[in-house]
Amino acid sequence: MADKKSNFGLGVMLGTIIGGLTAFFLSPKSGPENREMAKAKIAALKKTLEEHKVPEKLQEIYGEVTDEGKKAFLIAKKELEKKLSQLEESFANMDKEKYLKLVDEAMKKVKEQTKETAERINRLRAYFADRFN
Repeated sequence: MADKKSNFGLGVMLGTIIGGLTAFFLSPKSGPENREMAKAKIAALKKTLEEHKVPEKLQEIYGEVTDEGKKAFLIAKKELEKKLSQLEESFANMDKEKYLKLVDEAMKKVKEQTKETAERINRLRAYFADRFN
């Protein structure tokens, strides 16, 4: 049940933002209009990440709140925020494959800096990967 809540809760918010980015790529608008729209969507995604209530999100992802889980979540969130900032510079090339690469890089940091199990890191990866959809 926690996985369903996870997919629904933040997924709705982030999915809306990412959906907007998809519309950007399919839009008949001019280049400057598309660039402005993409910048706004990436900024909105970053804002959404900043507004996370960590204990609630940990409960959704893992079904429990632990110090190690909190550390893993915050590392992944920080890495994604950093990568999204980098994407602002090259947002026109954003697609699912590139986003998943960012998620994998964030999970590598989580693995290096926490004692989380592979299963919990995979669950965290799935949570962030699903946000693209």
